[in-house]
Amino acid sequence: MPTAIDLIGHNAALQEHWIRRFIAIVIDAIIIAVAVFIVNFGLFLFGWPWYLWNLFTGVIWWLYSAFFEAAIGGTVGKKLVSLHVVATDGMMDLPRALVRNISKVFPLFILIDLIVGWVTPGDPRQRYLDRIAHTTVTRVDQQAYMEEQFRMMQHLPPHPQAPPPGAYPPPVAPQGGAVPPPSPQAPPPGGWPQQPGVGPGQAPPQSNWPQHQWDEQGQLKPEMKFCTACGGQLVSRGDGKLTCVRCGAVY
Repeated sequence: MPTAIDLIGHNAALQEHWIRRFIAIVIDAIIIAVAVFIVNFGLFLFGWPWYLWNLFTGVIWWLYSAFFEAAIGGTVGKKLVSLHVVATDGMMDLPRALVRNISKVFPLFILIDLIVGWVTPGDPRQRYLDRIAHTTVTRVDQQAYMEEQFRMMQHLPPHPQAPPPGAYPPPVAPQGGAVPPPSPQAPPPGGWPQQPGVGPGQAPPQSNWPQHQWDEQGQLKPEMKFCTACGGQLVSRGDGKLTCVRCGAVY
């Protein structure tokens, strides 16, 4: 199973995903910074130690992220860039959100969480704590289908491996040196025609999809089987005319 490091250099969908994640975290950081400054300014007047600011900021970021992801599926930053946090084996809830965001308490922890997630096999959109919490982040805009490939990577079978030497006995030559007659399924001279998904001696599968044709102006050519207005199938209505089963047009 490939890792994020294996894919990030040439997979445009994964690159765009992490660019969105970066933009989202910048937006959230600005929101947290403003909120923490206001709160800390008030506490500083009452003797709040300055060295606790970083810890307080991390705890606020952790709780902010967990609350919004459990409640609406994402923080303000994620929502603005059309990202959504989901559970991979159930419903997204507060315990999952708390686990996946606990590394935000300290900046070094979030960096380690990201790097370990990138170098280990699995969904390349996951940080390491995502795998522990069984969560991931996905797009929810019109281009969301581009990330379906990352979900499917978790269910790919292992790559087939060649059998070890000696696993199969060597072929035995026929007695008397006679050459066996060719099999009736032997390929003709030049080999079988190359057709994807079709084995030797097998007929290609018949497609049930409508086969439309367009003219030079980009208009659908009139056919006796499909409607030129909507592409629906035409059926005879008994008076020598055809009607579309989808839009009702008569031909």
